[in-house]
Amino acid sequence: MKYTHRPARRAVTLVEVMISLLLFGIVLVTGYLFLNRTFVSLERQRQSLDTLHEAREFLMLIERDLREMTKLVSLDTVFRGNLFAEDNALFFSMTIEVPQRIGDGTTTVTWSYEGPDRYKDSPGAQKIIYRQEKGKIKRAIVTKQLDYLKIWGTDGAIFRNRDKGESLDNYQKYLAPHYYFPTNPGNALNDLSKVRGIEVQLSMNELYDKAGVPIKTRTFVTRVYSRVLNAKYE
Repeated sequence: MKYTHRPARRAVTLVEVMISLLLFGIVLVTGYLFLNRTFVSLERQRQSLDTLHEAREFLMLIERDLREMTKLVSLDTVFRGNLFAEDNALFFSMTIEVPQRIGDGTTTVTWSYEGPDRYKDSPGAQKIIYRQEKGKIKRAIVTKQLDYLKIWGTDGAIFRNRDKGESLDNYQKYLAPHYYFPTNPGNALNDLSKVRGIEVQLSMNELYDKAGVPIKTRTFVTRVYSRVLNAKYE
């Protein structure tokens, strides 16, 4: 009788099992961290794109309205004696007169803010900027990630930059007469009908942490002069 020799099977030791599990765990953790970072990056890109999309649409619409403005009907903002006060010019509403797009005559456009008082962050509360043409539906323009909106009325002057070594107080004294303020003295801008330009400052929360707290903001600033009200400069 012929016997076939078969090599003995080698058993797997406990140490080898533990090493295999350890390596498998490292692979899983590495994969999880990679995917988590990828999802976090995608979420941040989404938030940033949302900010840019709404800011671009808002600026496009308000710049068009202001360039066509024939009259500033009303402007409701926070007025402070100090131009650089933190809450100065916080926006509530503005109504302007513009030419009708179809036919002759003019119509009005109202921009307004709805949300927490003085733009303070409040859990569950939205901060929204609306635009409404007379006789048409009120449309929400900025609905996400709004930090604040500030608007100033100006006399249309082109401002110089702050001189090197010039104090902030002196620079404010130079600027103040050119900004609309109801109680401005003398020849300073205190008459709404003499407003020739509008300065807009839009601040958007671009990124949030996991708790929903803003960690990065982006500010957009533009100064727009009405073509009609400043026709003499054209």
